[in-house]
Amino acid sequence: MAARRDATRAPAPRTMAEFHERQLRKLGCALSGEAGSESTEQGRRPILRFSLDGEAVPGHKVEAGLLGSWLQALQGAVNSVAYARDEMSPRRETGPIPKRIQGVTRLFSGPVFASSYGMVLEGSAVPAQAELPGTGSDLLLDRAINRILDIADQAGASSEAEEAVLDTALPLGRRAISHLSELSDVLASSGTSVSITWESKVTGRRFSRLTKTNAEHCRTALRAAQIEDHREEIRGKLVGGSRLRRFIELEIPGGHVIVIRTEKSDVTQLLAEYAQNRVIVHVHVLTARSPGGREHHSYLLLDLGGDPFPEE
Repeated sequence: MAARRDATRAPAPRTMAEFHERQLRKLGCALSGEAGSESTEQGRRPILRFSLDGEAVPGHKVEAGLLGSWLQALQGAVNSVAYARDEMSPRRETGPIPKRIQGVTRLFSGPVFASSYGMVLEGSAVPAQAELPGTGSDLLLDRAINRILDIADQAGASSEAEEAVLDTALPLGRRAISHLSELSDVLASSGTSVSITWESKVTGRRFSRLTKTNAEHCRTALRAAQIEDHREEIRGKLVGGSRLRRFIELEIPGGHVIVIRTEKSDVTQLLAEYAQNRVIVHVHVLTARSPGGREHHSYLLLDLGGDPFPEE
């Protein structure tokens, strides 16, 4: 006699990605149900769960060399992206990443769970009397992880994936691009895919998957691009901006609008003083030329002042 199906039970996963996501969800429920002080501390830590699968992950096992390379590349990418997105960092890329940033973005290994090969990584514990979520060190790690997942998602775009990857990665600068290239190379060169679930007070829960094919798209885009940088003076009209997203908008001759990154604390003052006025800006321009011939530009504000000879 055939067994009756429980109507309340979720349908069986149809793809490996669905299976991995379900395994990660089960682990999250198990972790959230733990009791005692360990559970309390766990609740204050952001959690990154990853699951590796593919040619190099047979029988729920992974080579130590591959796992080590992945973890090292992941930590390097998180550190460099966090440095690129930190408001307190100087506007330069030379020198080591400050220990302050390394400390708040450090990841710690946690439990291994049932999957092709799955592991939990924990962020640094947030003190009990820490600042509100989204205002301090928790935001820095969160912004770094989310930008890495943005790039992973762009690599899976149905069309022009490599161009989309460059658009997302270029504002992070040379250092971060190099680390992101190394991260994608670990997967692409070993034929490995990864499923990632990120949980934090700021984001909630986010899932992303980077297949070996998409990792190849990402690696190609970041390695093949010709990157140049220079300083430039631009005249135009200050037409807008966003303090939250840390940029101003400049309308230049021809009616085009360019987005210029700057410090969050500067946006309000600049808009109050120069909005809808013609200005002269000095910017650092980072340009990447893709193998397809397209140019991607990222602008960082160095100085801004009123135009003494505005055009009528």
